[in-house]
Amino acid sequence: MNQDPYRILNVSPGATEDEIKAAYRKLAKQYHPDVNGGSPQAEEKMKEINQAYQEILKLRKGGGQ
Repeated sequence: MNQDPYRILNVSPGATEDEIKAAYRKLAKQYHPDVNGGSPQAEEKMKEINQAYQEILKLRKGGGQ
């Protein structure tokens, strides 16, 4: 991932797991393709959001922030 996953989810690196999860859910609701009529742009944004969330989880599990 080229971009900072924290920036994509609009949270700070010091955010709690609950804050990260809440930010992810908010963006997922906003950009989900089903909500946006199958928009290719929304689908692409959703992929980016999912990647960012997974990257943060991976960093946290590995002990890094």
